[in-house]
Amino acid sequence: MNNRVGGFRKQDGSSSDESGTQRGSIAVIELFGQMMLLPLSVFVYGMELFMRTVQGMEKAADEGMALLVGSRSQTFAEADNVTQTSRETQGNEVMSNAIETLGVVPSSDSGLESSLAISSSDSGVENDCKNNVKETIKMNDTDLSDDMLKLVRYKILFVKRDYETAFPEVEELVHDNMTADAFAAWKVAEFIQRLADRRTQIPVAWKEYPVNQPGRPPYRAGQILLGFPERDKKYLRVYFEVLARYEREEARHEEDQIEVLKEIRNRL
Repeated sequence: MNNRVGGFRKQDGSSSDESGTQRGSIAVIELFGQMMLLPLSVFVYGMELFMRTVQGMEKAADEGMALLVGSRSQTFAEADNVTQTSRETQGNEVMSNAIETLGVVPSSDSGLESSLAISSSDSGVENDCKNNVKETIKMNDTDLSDDMLKLVRYKILFVKRDYETAFPEVEELVHDNMTADAFAAWKVAEFIQRLADRRTQIPVAWKEYPVNQPGRPPYRAGQILLGFPERDKKYLRVYFEVLARYEREEARHEEDQIEVLKEIRNRL
């Protein structure tokens, strides 16, 4: 019995060792499998974190770009307003300086005024000023340098401080090819000469201007303007615009000569 019992014990012991070995092998396999899966798990987890990080960066970048674009748009709008204001201010200053230096006077009708002091070629500053205000000012037609028949409306201005006035406007057909300066000089001289006709009324705001001086021709006779002191003629300006243009008929010199010859013959 002892042997059998011993034998049974031996057999039972062998069975226990085999079971333990099997469980140990399974545990080792599981541990090995977990060890093999650990890098993959770490990689997957790392990729998940990386994707979340990328998505967060994209979201932050989108928000930043939206904020940047909005602020830049606002900045550009403010800069445009400042630039426009600066241009208008610069244009006003340049045009004001041009009144005294170049003889150019801007009007509410957005026309171009010329005077004896304007040269045929404008200065660079004046050109820049015209370009700056071109968006808001519609310039009238003042080009007289062609051979067409031009209907011109003009008026004489007197711009001396406290005596500013505009004399009645005149419309006239002009067929000559000339510059704005030549036209201004022509009309100023014509205006001064026509004062001798005693038909020009003195503006009400002038009151006692101009004052007659002893030893000089009278500048006024009651409310009739006869002339200006020499030092004040520089304040005369000409505003004008071309209203329409027409093709001129061809000259008929030969026909005119024939008509004259016929008239002479008839008289003889």
